[in-house]
Amino acid sequence: MGNAVYRDLIQAMAMVNVDWLCLAVPNQYKYNSDGKQTISNDYANAKDLAEALFGHSRVKIPYGLLLIGY
Repeated sequence: MGNAVYRDLIQAMAMVNVDWLCLAVPNQYKYNSDGKQTISNDYANAKDLAEALFGHSRVKIPYGLLLIGY
């Protein structure tokens, strides 16, 4: 929800000698919003983002990505 995956991907691009980035993301995050329980599918969202970035020729990501769902 705070776009931490975006931040982590960009910060890793600025790091020196990074060949692989390992991100551990919860499968789901449950929280209450306006008294109603809401579920965010964090792993699926991060996976979709990674597939979009790494599958695109416009942006060159200089490292490999290992995405772990827990």
